Amino acid sequence: MIPDFQTDMTRMIEGINMSSSSTTKNGGKRKERDPYKVRGRKKKTSGIGVQLLSRCNQLLESMSTKSDSTSVNMDHEGCSIREVMAELHAIPGVSIKDEFHDFATEYLSLRRKREMWASIGDKQHKLKWLQQMYARTKCT
Repeated sequence: MIPDFQTDMTRMIEGINMSSSSTTKNGGKRKERDPYKVRGRKKKTSGIGVQLLSRCNQLLESMSTKSDSTSVNMDHEGCSIREVMAELHAIPGVSIKDEFHDFATEYLSLRRKREMWASIGDKQHKLKWLQQMYARTKCT
């Protein structure tokens, strides 16, 4: 499902009271208030901007994840999961039973990683690159 930015923004804004007034305890009357009123040492601000920024960040992250989709229609030649994994399994010494293989399957599930894999050259260079990426994760 592709995120619909306009619909998401509309739904989010509908739930936010854009008025700068607040309801008082006496009979539901409203009194004006300053959204930037200083209380103590902290500045009181409305959460609208923060909420919008947070939601925008979520949408951007979602769009980024969608761009890494594994759709065959979007993969370059030699970059599909099937092609990359077949090539990995054809390398002597790579075993489906070890932790390195688990890392490789997860790491190469991202399109940009598969594209890098495909651009490296021969299988031994590819294996060396993937082993270096694996070693980096072990250091942290």
